[in-house]
Amino acid sequence: MRRILLRLAPSSTPNTYVQTRFFSHAVKKQLAWNNNPADIQPGQHVISVCKEYNIGFPQKLRSLRVFRQKENPYKLGVFVCQQHCFAQNSMRYFDKLEHPFAKSLLDIYIEKKKESLWITSYAHGAGVFPNKTAQRKIAHALRDALMAAGYDRFGRRVLADGESSAIVDLYGSLRVISAHPTALCNAKFVDILECAKKIIAGVEIELRRGDADIRFTQKKDDQNHRHVQRPQQHPQRQPTFGARQSQTRGPNIQRGRQPISNSY
Repeated sequence: MRRILLRLAPSSTPNTYVQTRFFSHAVKKQLAWNNNPADIQPGQHVISVCKEYNIGFPQKLRSLRVFRQKENPYKLGVFVCQQHCFAQNSMRYFDKLEHPFAKSLLDIYIEKKKESLWITSYAHGAGVFPNKTAQRKIAHALRDALMAAGYDRFGRRVLADGESSAIVDLYGSLRVISAHPTALCNAKFVDILECAKKIIAGVEIELRRGDADIRFTQKKDDQNHRHVQRPQQHPQRQPTFGARQSQTRGPNIQRGRQPISNSY
């Protein structure tokens, strides 16, 4: 029995070597496409379309300053841009490793250029069903708020017979994000609509265009989209004195100060 046990026992330490795993080119592509969209670097096939049709990336969206409420039960974030921008979820298809759906999705965006206002809604922080439901309610409320403000679902001004307006359309991109989708799911649609109307009121200030602005845009080959009122630019800083200039003034003279006199 002892001889049998010695024969069955391993003569040396067990081999713990694990074979190195090599990924194929197709697997590497799939791993790249599943990465975070913010980390994706667009390929040249995407950049060329952006330059030709004046489409920007989601990084150009900026927070809407007008929409700042102390009470924000739905934890909404509103972002706008005076340019058409890709949706954040679409960036996973625009990596340098060309995705099979990239060309089809780019064709959809090129066709979408006929719409003046691009609206996207997004919700996160809960399960799949609450997130999708909240996204649909946000999009529905924004469309109804546009109609209440006198626009169609694409941001074009709708005028009645004999009515005139200096605003022709709302041009650009609008993205609304909710970090509390369960609150949106449980809220009444009337309350969500009132919140959407405040958003559209702020968007109207940022993205409205007139007839003269559209003619200027067409003349400039759709490179610079002028709006009726652009956001105020930060005032330019006054030039400051250099180190050499401060030294030539003498030891008792500082910036903006008079030399101290010993006589009173």
